[in-house]
Amino acid sequence: MHVAEVSCFLASYLRYFNPQLSGAEQDRYYAEIALVAERLGASNVPKSRQTVADYLDAMRPQLVCDARTREICQILLNAPAPSRSALPVSRLFMQAGIDLLPTWTRQQLGLEQVAWQRPLIRAGVHSLAPLLRWAVRNGASHRSRKRMGLQPR
Repeated sequence: MHVAEVSCFLASYLRYFNPQLSGAEQDRYYAEIALVAERLGASNVPKSRQTVADYLDAMRPQLVCDARTREICQILLNAPAPSRSALPVSRLFMQAGIDLLPTWTRQQLGLEQVAWQRPLIRAGVHSLAPLLRWAVRNGASHRSRKRMGLQPR
């Protein structure tokens, strides 16, 4: 689960924040985040883009998509928003998450998006991202960057 999670975080970062992040920097991210998994007891944690891709490919035949899987997806897709005004944003971000899934995953889950939706979803997230970054300007990421002597974004 750790590998799938961190690879999705990186995919979203690349799509919505910094598509120019170098391969070396992506590998560094995987190596650094692997320490978290190892400290929690995991072993043989992939530490580069290639080893993550290889791991995910090796796990694919073991994945099961059944009625329970689809039920969980429906629960997540229909989860209540914190407020009525947050509902459109919540739905947009859920669709953005689906857009990040590999095609084979979306097909198995029955979550296919029409081709014209993707550019609209991406444009919507890009439009909201500056506002959300502003809203969490003193969040954990910002404070962490300050502690590391890096320029907050």
